[in-house]
Amino acid sequence: MTHVLHTFVTTLLSSTADVYLDKITMEQDTVRLELTATAPHARCPCCAVSSSSIHSRYQRHLTDLPWGVRLVRIHLTVRKFVCRNRACVRRIFTERLPDLVAPFARKTDRLITVLRAIGVALGGNAGARLAARLWLPTSPATLLRLVRTATMPQPPVLQAVGVDEWAWRWGHCYGTILVDLQTHRVVDLLPDRSAATVAAWLAEHPTISVVCRDRSDLYADGIRRGAPQAVQVVDRFHLVQNLRQVLERFLLDHRPALQAAAVMTAMARTPPPALMPGPPLYRGRRQSPKPTPPPPQRPPRHAPWVAVYETFHRLHAQGIPIATIARRLGISRPTVHAYLRRDTPPGPRRLQRPLSARVLTPYVPYLIRRWRESGADSRQLWHELQTLGYTHSARTVGRFITRLRRAADVGHPPESQRSPYTSPQGPSARAVSFVVVCPAAKRAREAQTYLDQLCQMDARITRVYQLTQAFLALARERRGRDLEAWITTATDSGLDALARFARGLQEDLAAVTAGLTLPWSNGPVEGQVTRLKLLKRQGYGRAGFPLLRQRFRQAA
Repeated sequence: MTHVLHTFVTTLLSSTADVYLDKITMEQDTVRLELTATAPHARCPCCAVSSSSIHSRYQRHLTDLPWGVRLVRIHLTVRKFVCRNRACVRRIFTERLPDLVAPFARKTDRLITVLRAIGVALGGNAGARLAARLWLPTSPATLLRLVRTATMPQPPVLQAVGVDEWAWRWGHCYGTILVDLQTHRVVDLLPDRSAATVAAWLAEHPTISVVCRDRSDLYADGIRRGAPQAVQVVDRFHLVQNLRQVLERFLLDHRPALQAAAVMTAMARTPPPALMPGPPLYRGRRQSPKPTPPPPQRPPRHAPWVAVYETFHRLHAQGIPIATIARRLGISRPTVHAYLRRDTPPGPRRLQRPLSARVLTPYVPYLIRRWRESGADSRQLWHELQTLGYTHSARTVGRFITRLRRAADVGHPPESQRSPYTSPQGPSARAVSFVVVCPAAKRAREAQTYLDQLCQMDARITRVYQLTQAFLALARERRGRDLEAWITTATDSGLDALARFARGLQEDLAAVTAGLTLPWSNGPVEGQVTRLKLLKRQGYGRAGFPLLRQRFRQAA
């Protein structure tokens, strides 16, 4: 039995180290192991000459992984040997047990491995709390020290890498991340965002043949200087994103058309009067709402901006410089240039839905169904909603039921059937731009109907839509060979927004063509940036770049 116990403990600690179990002591919450090194000889750490001349013995006190809820303390007796190499600078050395414990360490190697993994995953404070729960008591400083002293993994031979920026402090300080696009693993982090740093890093990896990036001129310059042999590939997602932003700016100048298309969509989706359902049965005290006086007319909220727009164009027609107009009207130069590109005054902005509408949204389908079936009053419906988890006032339910009655009296669709594409104010330019770049197979039927109505409202919008779909087809089908023809068509279309976008593509034609032809993309890089944000925020702003780089590369 003793031999079996000795074999089990020594194999558990290290399968190769020559140690012998002398004694096991079980205390209240601790297991104490007394071990003795038994190797017949040892090698000098300086000259590697083997020696069997024992000088003396001493004891090392170690901590190992716990056994269940009991801490494990090891008393290891090791020996000092005399070096027989007269040319060696060291006369006496201590025998090493590299598979069990490192020199001068007070924790076994397997305990250090576990603690380092916890530090890499969670950092200092959170890692120390988890370690305490696992009966591995340690301090946050110890965990971070173990992370800092870990050996960095050697990157493989790189052929295709993705480069992008990451925010150390948003708007102030940025770094650079590099990812192996073949294995989707992080290669390195750079402390700044500069062409010189990227060029120096790429020069150290001459095997790289493909570099994927966004449309940044800074990274393009760094790649040309550091890896002139590499093919630059512009990410397709960034191309589509830039096109969507161009669409949004274009549609902002066509706000009346967006609203008119919403009205036409509502009319197209409204069934004929003979097919419309009759008003719901309502058993209340009133069968029709009382006539209410019309509200007093107030100027729209965007009227001051319309006045500024008209004043700007009047002053610009008089030949007054743009800087003078900006100072006189109290607006910024970007606003002045935006007004200079617009053909119509700015329209009203969509307001946020009131809180009452938001808290009632999960219960709207149930309210409409119950009101149609029974015609119950708002008080009864409020009690029913309370059984479903509704915790707000009955007045909100009453206002909603009142709107339902009035909408039914004039033949409008109920609240649940309304959407931005059929509301009088219409969807925002941003929402329409997302619908345009969305694949046709994934569009909602109502959104497709709205796009059809919008293209019928304005020939310029129709042309923009056609050119946008043509470019999206190039990106999705990877037909980079047709890019130059599209650029020529967009430049000659007479649409300033798309012409500027096409000129930007022409300036980086080779990289954009490669992005629309080759299969590489910066998707893995964007995912690693998201993970980097998590690790950075775990440090609560107190971790420096070396520690962040160590954690991120080891956790990859």
